[in-house]
Amino acid sequence: MFQNGFFFTRAAKLLIKNALIVSLPILAVAQSVTPPVSGPNVPGPNTEAAASDSATTDDQGQNPPDAQTPPPAPAPPGSTANPIPPRPDAGPKAPAGVLPTAGVTTGPLPYRPGDATRVNGTPSISEKLMGDLPHWIRFEGELRDRVEGYENASFKPNNSDLYDLYRMHLGLLLQPINWIRFYIETSDERAFEKSPAIPPYQNTWDIKKAYVELGDPEGSGFGLRVGRQELFFGNGRLIGNSWWSNVSRSFDAVRGSYDKDGYRVDLFIASVVISRDGVVDHHNEGNNLSGFYGTLKNKIAPHSQIEPYTFWHVQQGASLKGGGLGHLDEWTYGFRFIGTLPANFDYRTEMAIQRGELGPASIKAWTGHWTVGDTLPVYWKPRPFIEYDYASGDPNSKNLNQIQTFDPIYPSTHDKLGIADQIGWRNIRDFRGGLDLHPARKWALNTSYHDFWLANAHDALYPTRGSVVAKDYAGTDGTHIGTEFDAQAIYKPTVQTQIGAGIGHLMAGEFLKDTTKGQNYTYPYFLVDYVF
Repeated sequence: MFQNGFFFTRAAKLLIKNALIVSLPILAVAQSVTPPVSGPNVPGPNTEAAASDSATTDDQGQNPPDAQTPPPAPAPPGSTANPIPPRPDAGPKAPAGVLPTAGVTTGPLPYRPGDATRVNGTPSISEKLMGDLPHWIRFEGELRDRVEGYENASFKPNNSDLYDLYRMHLGLLLQPINWIRFYIETSDERAFEKSPAIPPYQNTWDIKKAYVELGDPEGSGFGLRVGRQELFFGNGRLIGNSWWSNVSRSFDAVRGSYDKDGYRVDLFIASVVISRDGVVDHHNEGNNLSGFYGTLKNKIAPHSQIEPYTFWHVQQGASLKGGGLGHLDEWTYGFRFIGTLPANFDYRTEMAIQRGELGPASIKAWTGHWTVGDTLPVYWKPRPFIEYDYASGDPNSKNLNQIQTFDPIYPSTHDKLGIADQIGWRNIRDFRGGLDLHPARKWALNTSYHDFWLANAHDALYPTRGSVVAKDYAGTDGTHIGTEFDAQAIYKPTVQTQIGAGIGHLMAGEFLKDTTKGQNYTYPYFLVDYVF
């Protein structure tokens, strides 16, 4: 489909029919506001490198605020300051100069109402409209359209598709006094020319978030949030909101936090919301996740952050290793360590072990993620980086008394193991090299190369969602899955708008050629995103 140009013809038609219908009003409403200066700054003798607006993201996949952005004007005497809708996660942020994720990738914009005014000195059109509302009420939202497709799904020939994904999120914040907030967000996520149009592609008109929040969870002491909300910890490798999916993830949860002077502690108990198109979404009783997530900022070493955590996942009716359903009681213990070094080097690592039981089987698994990069003080600010990812596999499929395949719980999977999103973080070894470039203030480019191998030849290849891609429990079909080349470009004309395009091409290796039809897989996308 892609070789003969049909993909590009059909993509153009979809863009005209659907994407442009959405994106042109978006760009018309978004006033041209110059975003914060992007690209990592080269630190002087007494300065830190500022995080890049277009190149790097904070721990929630968002761009860090610019260090030069002036604070908002204080509220008039006797009144409450204009409330700012809370970040979706209200989680810890990386210290200045720390690049939490390897590689340029498309993520949620960090915009909050008033940012255009604070950055440019004049409000955008959406901020002007917001200024006519009472100070204790605020709206926020997102309009996003993405055309994407694939060739040779499941590595089979003549198994291709191209479709358009559109979503609208609209949130309302009520803050009658400064220590209490009521928040509700509706969502409408639709798939055009996609069949079947079901989650994670489509979920029409539902409640994405609905919570009450007491206190301030971001840097000012205690906070408590109760209700439907997003959870996102670290880089989302274990618990995330799955922002890239057209239907993102929510939890019915109670979350308490304390954040002060570089220390943060989050405690939560939650149940994931199951998306079902056409009905009001709800969580499944007996499927519970609870945990602790700590953050120590610049306490262990300068310009660093360490994040210890413990997650406890309990589920009724989990799939057993030998078939059937049983009880899951799984504990995950781990830490994440990120920071910068002299000469503009940055690093990050995350390691975790799992213990517990699944039915009659004991769980004994582990995972790791290691990255190092260096931003060079030359034109286009190139940042070469290398990365290694590992997740354990099971050496014996017939041993029903032990499980060694790592469980990534509820991850945000996009671009963790390639933008094609065909490889899940279990029974995997991934050697990655990449290069970030910043040719202009509003532009960011990235190329990456992945070399995928099974961690254990006797276990299966797992996808980012679902059960199994391919398996050879005898272990005779090798362990080399294949290689993937990715390329992405991201343009941010305003602080409220981003346009992204990319392609991932996975070339089948020995294992895929022996266990599937062995066709190469290709995934292209084009995205327009506007937040207000």
